[in-house]
Amino acid sequence: MQDANALNTSVLIVGAGPTGLTLANILGQQGIDTIIIDRKPSTVGEPRAVSIDDESLRTMQAIGLADDVLKDVVKGYGVHYYTRPGGICFGKVEPTASEYGFPRRNAFRQPLLEATLRKGLDRFACVRVLFEHTLVDFTQDANGVRANVACSDGPKTIAAAYVVGTDGGRSGVRQQIGSTLVGSSFNARWLVIDIENDDDSFWQTRAFCDADRPVVDVPGPNRTRRYEFLLKPDETDDAMLKPERIRELLRPFKDDRPVDVVRKTVYTFHARVADKWRVGRVFLAGDAAHLTPPYAGQGMNSGVRDAHNLGWKLAAVLNGMIGPNALDTYQQERRIHAWALIRLALQLGFVMAPSSRFQAWSTSAFFRATAFVPPVRDFFLKMKFKPKPRFREGLVEIEHSKHPRLVGSMAPQPLVRVEGGETVPLDDLIGHHFGLLAIDVPTVALRSVCDLPLWTQLQASKIVLCANGIRTGATLGGFSTAAVDELPASLATAKGCFILLRPDRYIAGVFDADGAEPFAKSYQQRAQSRQQAPDLISTFPPARQPQLVVAD
Repeated sequence: MQDANALNTSVLIVGAGPTGLTLANILGQQGIDTIIIDRKPSTVGEPRAVSIDDESLRTMQAIGLADDVLKDVVKGYGVHYYTRPGGICFGKVEPTASEYGFPRRNAFRQPLLEATLRKGLDRFACVRVLFEHTLVDFTQDANGVRANVACSDGPKTIAAAYVVGTDGGRSGVRQQIGSTLVGSSFNARWLVIDIENDDDSFWQTRAFCDADRPVVDVPGPNRTRRYEFLLKPDETDDAMLKPERIRELLRPFKDDRPVDVVRKTVYTFHARVADKWRVGRVFLAGDAAHLTPPYAGQGMNSGVRDAHNLGWKLAAVLNGMIGPNALDTYQQERRIHAWALIRLALQLGFVMAPSSRFQAWSTSAFFRATAFVPPVRDFFLKMKFKPKPRFREGLVEIEHSKHPRLVGSMAPQPLVRVEGGETVPLDDLIGHHFGLLAIDVPTVALRSVCDLPLWTQLQASKIVLCANGIRTGATLGGFSTAAVDELPASLATAKGCFILLRPDRYIAGVFDADGAEPFAKSYQQRAQSRQQAPDLISTFPPARQPQLVVAD
């Protein structure tokens, strides 16, 4: 007789936060049997993360939830830097670019996002969501993982091919695989106050870079707002959370008007990355793999990047599209970029939370001076200081690529016109799988490349992207056609070439018709072979305060 408390699945996800729920949607979309468990009774009800970026929204688009998520998002906000409450504004960051199809900075509320992601799982019969289920422990061997789970109706065992720990900064999965958080010695305590029914119509973030008390004021959707106050070493949590102390801290911003406080808590922020993101069949993602200070708003976004990177690879392995050793590239690709964003957050913390009056003055003076140097001004105003993702190793093929500088970067997402004149985002035309783009390639070259077996193996959509209108006919040489008014700069450099895009929209390689077969052979071998992730521990500096170098 089959044990009713024994469950089987392909992937067990431990933790139903934004990272875990995103990962479950990616796997469900690809038909992968998935169980996601969480000790909580439901998704979170209180505000937590408040900033979602263009890359994360592109992932929401990939799983078919962008429209639903955007209903609860304030798009395209920036940051204004002030010397102190009531002081002068010495710098503004107001990005306007949407290279990946969405504004770079956007405000949201985590409970609304999680509810949307949770509801999205109802689309997939292959995904089971088990709240009030707590992972006790697990064992693994070459064939799979066996997890012991506690719940109200008795213990359960879950047998899975793979387990992913998305269970937060105190991850039990991380502890059980013997992974350790390493990195900077930075830590800071912040009092976080979330309010509703806010009467402030200003929709940009305000950062008050006051050495006496740094404060951050973040707008949100539906008349919500967050205030963050840096605490001093001698200020206790209990004292700072008292209602009279809260009123005192908010007085410079709200006078004595009543405010509707829905949450107040003290967070200790760290800058850490796990030394091992994979042991055997068990992976870490999100806060279980890295802890990011909040200054750049990249903590949750880094977790969503983890989910997309690991999710498409797990699905491709379990569907037989690529070999299981390709999963070695997850840590290899993600860990470097996660640490780059932690460095960015530390550098912005140097600006937003100065440790002395002199540092505060010199920082504001520097920003005021940039107004007279347009290239420097635009570097900050357009958020060019944010490190762009770029893989130099992993499931990318640089050696056999014609434009190696493009390889490993995220491709832009222009609007394209298809037959009939309809305009759609490029990702929607490709679908959430591999894409083979031909950039203004002659028809004869299309025919010679179209039938290589790798594109069938990868289930790649084949699209000709033309800068000067759609050619006659819905298909050319086995490729469908789309037009763009002006090719993005990075794609324009690859005119006459083919670009292989991964499901997460990173460029896997660039080649011309003559180089198609060598590229396909090399990439197929790469997707099947074992690749060792480098030891990156030595790249984590122990210094508490970083140098003020904003560019990566």
